[in-house]
Amino acid sequence: MKFRILGSGGGEGFPAPFCSCEHCEDARKKGGKSLRTLSQSIIDNDLLIDLPSDTNAHCLRFGINLGQIQNVLITHSHPDHYMPDLLATRGGFCAHNMKYKNLYIYGPSDLKELFNRVNISETIRENIHFIVLNAGEKVKIGEYDVTPIDALHAPTLGSLNYIIEKDGKSLLYLIDSGYPTEATLESLKGMNKVFDAVVMDGTMGISEPLTYLYHMGYKENKQLKQELILKGIADTDTRFVVTHITHNKSEYHEKVEEIFKDTGISVAYDGFETEI
Repeated sequence: MKFRILGSGGGEGFPAPFCSCEHCEDARKKGGKSLRTLSQSIIDNDLLIDLPSDTNAHCLRFGINLGQIQNVLITHSHPDHYMPDLLATRGGFCAHNMKYKNLYIYGPSDLKELFNRVNISETIRENIHFIVLNAGEKVKIGEYDVTPIDALHAPTLGSLNYIIEKDGKSLLYLIDSGYPTEATLESLKGMNKVFDAVVMDGTMGISEPLTYLYHMGYKENKQLKQELILKGIADTDTRFVVTHITHNKSEYHEKVEEIFKDTGISVAYDGFETEI
C-alpha cells in the first residue's frame, strides 16, 4: 500500500489564517513543510480518508482526480474532516467523464444527515451512498479490509479510527484520537497482528500527557509506540508517523523533528508518503 498524507495540520491549519502567534509567524516565514493544511490521507490514490474543505487544494497540489475515486472513509463529522458541501460539484456541468458513477462514503451514522442539509441537485445526490460503520465490524471496501475501532474523540459523534489491510499489509490509523483506551489496546492485542504502520494524532504537541483526553501529544506518541511494541501490536520494523500538528502546541516542522529525533517516529508534512 502506498500511503500519503495530503494534509498534516489540525482543525485550523498551521499557520491558522487569523493567527499572529509566534508559531504561525515562524511557519509563514519558513514555508515548506511547516505549512500544514487540514487533515486528509489517501491510499494508493484509491481510498480517500476524510473530506475537509482543503480537499480541492490537495487535489490541485497532488494531481488527484476525485472522479477516479469510488470510496471515502470518514473518521468523524467535525468540519475539518468532513465538508459535504464539496460533493455538490460531483456531477452535472462540474464533473465530466468520471470513472465511477457512484461514490460510497463510509463512517459514523451522522454523515448522511449532514449531507442531506446541503443544497445538492437530486441527479448528483442519487449517486452518493452512505454506509454506516460500527466499531469492531470488518468490511470490504474495494481491495481493502477495513475494521473500524472506537476513537477517543467527540464521543457523541461516534468518532472512528481504522485498521486498513491489503495484500498482507496493515495500517493502524489513529486520527483524531486521544490515547487509546485499555479496552481498545486489549482488542488490538487480541487480533494477534503486528501492524506495518501506525499513524498517530499529535494535536496536543508539547503538552503533558492527559492535558486533553480527546487528542494526543508528543510524549503520549512516544509512550504509545513503546506500549504497542510491548504488547506485540507493533515491532521495531513498524513505521510510526505523527500528524495532525497544531500551532498552539508546536513550532515549525524542523523543531518538531528535533523532539522525535532518535525515536523512530516520523513527523508528517503535507505530501508525506511511505510504502506500507
